[in-house]
Amino acid sequence: MDETLSKMRQNSSKLFPFKLLKFSQISLKQISYILPFFLLIQCGVPKGEFGWTTTKMEEMDILEQHIQTITDYKMMRDDLIFSPTDTIHYVYQFSRNPGLETDFHISLNRYELDFVEIDIKKKRAEPDTLAIRDEFSLLRTGEYLIKIVYEGDTVDEVKFRVLPDEGYTRENLEQELAGDQTDEIIKYSR
Repeated sequence: MDETLSKMRQNSSKLFPFKLLKFSQISLKQISYILPFFLLIQCGVPKGEFGWTTTKMEEMDILEQHIQTITDYKMMRDDLIFSPTDTIHYVYQFSRNPGLETDFHISLNRYELDFVEIDIKKKRAEPDTLAIRDEFSLLRTGEYLIKIVYEGDTVDEVKFRVLPDEGYTRENLEQELAGDQTDEIIKYSR
């Protein structure tokens, strides 16, 4: 019995390095397949969330406008409606660090026959909050689209509407539709 045990130990000690080698080869192969997927997950620009708040800037004096700091935003992206008298403040909060030297373009588009770019700004994420903040004011009534763009690719976008305070009446709707059109055929075909 001692002989059998010693032979088994000798055989197992001879196989042990080969088993370890096979195990390490299999693990390295598996890791080499899985590692690129983890790298791809972490690469690229992260998505985020939009936050909104409004102020009435025309009711503030110049000093108040300059020292005002907006800190409370409501994080949402659906059913956004604002007034033409509102100054619309927004924040785009990234889910992770997009890189402090990364330049983003913020595109504001207004719906005419299609969305037409009316404003574009170049921004970077704030280092302490990892967010982009800005504001829009004096927007006419209509439908708008904000796009966060990085190197020509849209990272995120959200639609919102600006409606008159008194709501739509037949008169101000016709006035708005007629006033927006410079092409006479489209203007008078409504």
